[in-house]
Amino acid sequence: MDAIQKNLRYAGRRLLRSPGFTLTAILSLALGVGANTAIFSIVNAVLLRDLPLENPEELVEIYIDFPIFAFTPFSYPEYEDFRDWTSDAFAGVSGSGLAFLQIDLPDGVETVMGEVVTGNYFPLLGVRAEVGRTILPEDNVSPGGHPVVMLSHGYWQRAYGGDPGAVGQEVRLYGRPYTIVGVVPEAYTGSLRGLAPDLYAPVMMADELQSFAGSRLEQRGNRWFFVKGRLAPSVSMEAASVVSSRVASRFKEEYPEQWQGDDRMVLVPTEDVILNPAFDRFIGPATGLVMGVVGLVLLIACANLASFLLARAMDRRKEIAVRLALGATRRTLIGQLLTETVLLSMLGGAVGVILAIGMLKLLVSADLPLPFPITLDLSLDANVLAFSLAISAAAGILFGLAPAIQGTNPAVAPTLRDESAGAGGRPGRLSLRNALVAGQVALSLVLLVCAGLFMRSLQATRAVEPGFGSDPTAILTLGLREERYSDEEGRIFTRTLLERAQALPGVTAAGMIDNIHLNTLSTQTTGINVDGVEPPPERDEHSVDYARVEPGFFDAAGVPILRGRNFSEGDLADGPPVAIISEAMAQRFWPDADPVGRIIHGRDNLDLRVVGVARDAKVRSLGEPPRPFIYRPYSQSYSSFMTVIARTSVDADRTALDLLSLVRELDREVIVLVSTTMERHLAIMLLPARLGATVITAFAILALSLASIGLYGLVSYAVARRSREVGIRMSLGADGGMVVRMLMASGMKPVIAGGLVGLVLAVLLTRGMAGLLFGIGSLDLATFVIVPLALAVVALLATYIPARRVSRVNPVSALRAE
Repeated sequence: MDAIQKNLRYAGRRLLRSPGFTLTAILSLALGVGANTAIFSIVNAVLLRDLPLENPEELVEIYIDFPIFAFTPFSYPEYEDFRDWTSDAFAGVSGSGLAFLQIDLPDGVETVMGEVVTGNYFPLLGVRAEVGRTILPEDNVSPGGHPVVMLSHGYWQRAYGGDPGAVGQEVRLYGRPYTIVGVVPEAYTGSLRGLAPDLYAPVMMADELQSFAGSRLEQRGNRWFFVKGRLAPSVSMEAASVVSSRVASRFKEEYPEQWQGDDRMVLVPTEDVILNPAFDRFIGPATGLVMGVVGLVLLIACANLASFLLARAMDRRKEIAVRLALGATRRTLIGQLLTETVLLSMLGGAVGVILAIGMLKLLVSADLPLPFPITLDLSLDANVLAFSLAISAAAGILFGLAPAIQGTNPAVAPTLRDESAGAGGRPGRLSLRNALVAGQVALSLVLLVCAGLFMRSLQATRAVEPGFGSDPTAILTLGLREERYSDEEGRIFTRTLLERAQALPGVTAAGMIDNIHLNTLSTQTTGINVDGVEPPPERDEHSVDYARVEPGFFDAAGVPILRGRNFSEGDLADGPPVAIISEAMAQRFWPDADPVGRIIHGRDNLDLRVVGVARDAKVRSLGEPPRPFIYRPYSQSYSSFMTVIARTSVDADRTALDLLSLVRELDREVIVLVSTTMERHLAIMLLPARLGATVITAFAILALSLASIGLYGLVSYAVARRSREVGIRMSLGADGGMVVRMLMASGMKPVIAGGLVGLVLAVLLTRGMAGLLFGIGSLDLATFVIVPLALAVVALLATYIPARRVSRVNPVSALRAE
């Protein structure tokens, strides 16, 4: 213990004697450790943090797997049937569904994210209330009969200051008082990671809380309810899957309109689910890619540290030789040097943690174009701090060992007789530093290629024409409560709203659609048949996306009618049912004929006559091929849920606020879910590509900067050690240009070697990125040409500056100094 303390004191004195070296090394390490800590804290919050559930290994998520949409939630009637028919496989089955809730405040309203749950939801999960009680089975007996809520821990702190007296008070939702019965513990943040509800209510209140969405408790085709089950004792996942398959077969027999040949159920362990398995398969590879990227940044930073230590060891050869001559053991010296390196790395790690906190604050404050807030606990808990400590210590030991071994192995007698000879050394003495620089260049090239691929992918994504919303446009999504608005009253409100919206300053067109294209929260399909076109195998009908629109939608959204006509006032509720279809649908069902006037056979014996063909627009994703789509007139197919679209010649953000004010003026209690611009709505689809390009490019630039510093340090050190040689060459007639070329050639050798290795690694490693790219391949030629050229330019500058500087030194001065 005394030896360690002595080594620490000695290391501290050595670091204080060379503040320039110390600060440079600490900053270099801090950048690498900080980047890794920040990213690991996100991974920890999303993937690694234990779920606050009782025996989570017994819990499973149950989904419906359709060919057109995998891992679909249940409708509430389907949940009830599944619960009742699977008691032999599950100790209990519960469920939950997200809901936007509107809280009445003295000075207005507040829209928050909520979750409706079954009465056995919290008991099944083993979640106990922090204050008060949880929602219980007796709260979930009859529709609309038990207006109680639980508060999330965050909302309890925000709205009530953490006062336990909040339990028993009332909160008004849509004008009705709800009694607060408890507070959810801080560790539990909802059924979906990152989407933290503020309130929890019994599922039997769902229709009252979201009455604009139709009856969520009765509609068998309205799939919104996420189902969980706890396996019964001695029942395996495989056995429960067999029981679930039997339920799916029974659904096909009893409800053939909702269940057909290849529909099935799938079970996934709750511990394996992040958001939804359909999205989780992208989260894993993306997380691995980002962790790999920041890991490479740390390796480059550590290589810099090793290069600094090697140079420092060369400068301390005389000191080391003297201490060895006086009887010090090599083991003791290696221990002292390693202690110095580990102390340096730990200081770098401490600064890195501070940098990570700053990075995470920037991330949390970022204005992301999402329709709902993302809530993650990014605090630096024990896992994150242990990770930072581990990588800091590992960096100090692994990358300090080689310089320590090499620095304590001098030729003692020659070094003591002639310090200059010891300082000069043999050319091979720099081979390890050359290898480190080559490694830095190789890793930097890999990162730059990854960044280049993501930037090219982002460009390809941006180049996709969504088919709508190209002009500045404001959008406002709202819902009309069915107990306050009949169908006819809802149509009157909508007509009044659109007329008033059309009169707003700058608005050139206004329309309405009930489910806007590229809606990340909802997919709306219907079953149809067309004479002469057979449904897919094992299906009784074609599944087609659809929406209800007002005639003004097409002009406001920039979706032109290519053939036929738009909807008109003559398309009355009791008139002949009509529809407008997309180009893709016309090509799919009537490739060689004019579709206008043709009949589409819908469900419930509803026959739609095609009156127009609209230009294709992206429906579910930017990367999809043109998708068949049906537009129904709002006058013939009422919806209490709608998105108002207003194309404007002025600022779209200003118009969005004007729309919001207009709605509040018409009815203060209308449920407003989203108020934004079309640009931000479309930006949601670009967000994954934009985040990937931004994050990886930032880390690649950081890696390039660190590698450039390492290369600059190598050349500068080599130049300083060759000053005698340069002086002799220049005194014999060599000009400055020749000296610059010689030194640059020497400095570029590890760059060329590292570049070749980096290209091979990039080709091998980027193959796994193909699924994360859009519009380009993982071997994109432009990226693999431009990136190495850019790296070569940076490397040439890093070698040219020190070489140019020494070429201007007076030869006589160089010889005299040597």
